[in-house]
Amino acid sequence: MVLKFRQLLRRVASSVKFKIVAAGVVTAVGATAVTTLFILSITQSRSRQQLLLQSANDVERTASLLSSKLELLQTALQGVASQVRPEMLRDRPALTQFLIDKPSAGLLFDSVFIMGPNGDLLVRLEKGVPGSNLPNLADREYFQRVMREKLPVVSRPLVSAISHAAVLIFAVPVRQVDGQVTAVVGGALRLDKTGLLSFLRDSSGRDNSRDLVIDKSGQILAHADPQRILRHAREETGLSAEFERWVLDGSTIHVEGTASVGHGYLVALAGVPAAEWMLVHVTPETDAMQSLAAARDTAWRVGALVGLAAALLAGLLAWFITRPISRLHARAMSLLDDEAPLRGDWPRGGGEIGALSRAFQHVVEQRALRGRETHRLLMQLQAVLDAAHAGIALTREGRFELVSRHFCELFGRDKAELLGHDTRQVFTSELQHQQLSQQSRDALGETGVFEAESQLARRDGSTFWGHIRGSLLPDSDRRAGIIWIVEDVTEAHERNARLSWSATHDAMTRLANRVQFEKVLDEATLGAAEQPFCALFIDLDRFKAVNDSAGHAAGDALLRDIAAQLQDRVRPSDTVARLGGDEFAVLLPHCPVKRAVDLADTLRVAINGYRLAWEGRSFSVGASIGLVHVGAGFANATEVLRAADMACYAAKRDGRNQVVVYTTAMTATRNLVGV
Repeated sequence: MVLKFRQLLRRVASSVKFKIVAAGVVTAVGATAVTTLFILSITQSRSRQQLLLQSANDVERTASLLSSKLELLQTALQGVASQVRPEMLRDRPALTQFLIDKPSAGLLFDSVFIMGPNGDLLVRLEKGVPGSNLPNLADREYFQRVMREKLPVVSRPLVSAISHAAVLIFAVPVRQVDGQVTAVVGGALRLDKTGLLSFLRDSSGRDNSRDLVIDKSGQILAHADPQRILRHAREETGLSAEFERWVLDGSTIHVEGTASVGHGYLVALAGVPAAEWMLVHVTPETDAMQSLAAARDTAWRVGALVGLAAALLAGLLAWFITRPISRLHARAMSLLDDEAPLRGDWPRGGGEIGALSRAFQHVVEQRALRGRETHRLLMQLQAVLDAAHAGIALTREGRFELVSRHFCELFGRDKAELLGHDTRQVFTSELQHQQLSQQSRDALGETGVFEAESQLARRDGSTFWGHIRGSLLPDSDRRAGIIWIVEDVTEAHERNARLSWSATHDAMTRLANRVQFEKVLDEATLGAAEQPFCALFIDLDRFKAVNDSAGHAAGDALLRDIAAQLQDRVRPSDTVARLGGDEFAVLLPHCPVKRAVDLADTLRVAINGYRLAWEGRSFSVGASIGLVHVGAGFANATEVLRAADMACYAAKRDGRNQVVVYTTAMTATRNLVGV
């Protein structure tokens, strides 16, 4: 009975049906794992989006609260301003008493004050106590804005002329019926201890998150750490990248909250339009995503247990299924030994494995027969190759199998150093070998032919330019081998390189010529919408006088020296060109306008300070430089050069030896002159 059961079990285990069932079990386990991962991925993505939305909403609500506080402060000052009468401004005691009788303003601000239309501080109360230090504040930017715009303003952070502390000034005008501003009512808030932004400090200590307020310039107005106030947002850990994106976006004050994750931090921003501020909430990504990370870790642990169980099951099934195949594999591996017999202990039996074993034996015998024939043909081919005056080689699977005598002479190697060895040794570097190997694989796979020129290495370390042509053997299979023909084309390559350089460079100054510069400028202009850049147009002043008085040889020497002066003071990524005569141009990619202006002035000073000693005389020139910032508004290089030329013309017209930045007004002026 037991014997019959074993026989039944053996038949079931060796049947295709059982193997299909086993494959189904493994497939079910795999599908379960993939489904779990897919659901986890969707859940994580949605949870992440919900967290970002919640952070954006939170910071938007907080910014709205801050905006309401600012409006409350301005409303309080407007209430005081509305009760100021002209006759009070001539009676300081009465004006002081008037301000003392308005305690609400004194409670909201660290100090309140009233200024005359000429900037004189008429009265100042600090915590309800009149102050004796009453300087003239007409030079303050907020005072000038109120007098000019006749509207309430909130100042940028500044150092108080009285307390010498960092403060914000809220100022409203006192207007008469005719609209004339007769006084300014103001309130000062100290940034280091004011209660206006105290809610930002309430979050300090709860976790590693931080709330801060910055103005449009990036200056920090409020921070949980008072030491960080008035510093720049770029210095704030976790905020630098997001701040740069905001600046590239135009530093726009968006009331709607936004949130993003990057560089290890979650950053949420919302605008405070009443004062053109931005409220920022910064949280380490690990803290913000802590709950998501915990859920993900739990899922991975469960997945690992499921995967382990599935792997164990698959291993047991594979052990049963592949036992005959393992025996067949072991017998096949023994054939790697040259002394192993072709016939031997091959797996026997019925079914697919037995048929495969017999087919494998037949293939091995046929392969041995073809191997002997191939060896005979290779010997004949080697004799032909040695008689040919050409660098010919046969490679298979990245190794040399046949090489001609001339091929060995090209690389300065013996046949023994090449045959059976990796083709890597004839290339100058591993990177070059990998690149050409990939290119040849693609070309041979598509057309069956590969052709290229590349530097190749001799045994002594010297290199030469070789023209390489590769062709698949007639059966179009890379495994059958590739025929390579190599020709030394060093002289032709160097000649072409000299011709190419001459076509794109100015022979006298060795700078890029006008054709090359316009090509580079055109390419940069096409991408200027995404990557703005700056360009300089330089016209030498008084150069004609050098040519006229000292001759063209002196002028040429001066141009060469000026070219060297320019090239030595720009970045490796910048392009300096001689456009012709005494005109030069410089392309400055990834260069802000301010930095470009500084560089242009550096070049101007260098040119102006240069002296040419020639036949006992000294000559100097100046430089009129036109600078244009190129963005999406320019269609091509011609428009850029025209704009730079207009700016350069303006520099010459206004006295020479200066830098002028192009503006659209210059185009309008030129068009008007043309009309």
